[in-house]
This record gives sequence, structure tokens and C-alpha cells, in this order.
Amino acid sequence: MTPEQRLEFVNFLIFLRGKLQKLSLQLLLQGLDPTPVDKTEAQLAQAIRELRTRIMQAWQADAVQVMAEVRSVNERAQRKVRELDSAVDKVEKVAEITQLIDKGLAAVLRLV
Repeated sequence: MTPEQRLEFVNFLIFLRGKLQKLSLQLLLQGLDPTPVDKTEAQLAQAIRELRTRIMQAWQADAVQVMAEVRSVNERAQRKVRELDSAVDKVEKVAEITQLIDKGLAAVLRLV
């Protein structure tokens, strides 16, 4: 399941939770016992919390890998910036720096 699909699934569960809360209120207003609906809503709320935690843990694991990649790209880009003063072809050196920055940005965008 892709991160987008996971998010869509959690959003749907949140939508359903709202429907259960609304049903509970309607039952109360009609003088009926909302306890069964409230129990189901509480279970759904717990499931949503657990899914959010799993999604964040997966994201954090991905973030660690991406951060390592971004650090590596940053080190190489900084080295190229230091070489810029003495470079004969400054345009080419700037192009190399830009490519490295693009690689770092692409790594970060994989998280989003």
C-alpha cells in the first residue's frame, strides 16, 4: 500500500468515525442508548491512532535513509562550492552544484 493509499484509508476511517459520532448524538436526542455506537466509535478511534503511529514510524524509517542521502549530497555540494573559487569553468561547477541540490531535493520529495 502506497503512503497516499494509507493516508486515504485513514481519512476514510476518520470520516466513518465522524458518522458514528453523529449517530451517537442522534440516538441521544431520540432518547435511545448510544452505548453500542460509542463503543464502536472508541474502537475505531483506537484503530486510527494505531494506524497513524504505524504511518509515522514508516515515515521516520524512510526519513532516516533520506537524511543520510541528503547529508551525503550536502557534503559533495559543499566541496564543489569550495572548489568554485579556483575552478576554471565556473559555469560547469555551478551546474554540478545544482545537480547535487536537485538530487537532495528529489530525495526529500520522496517523503512527501
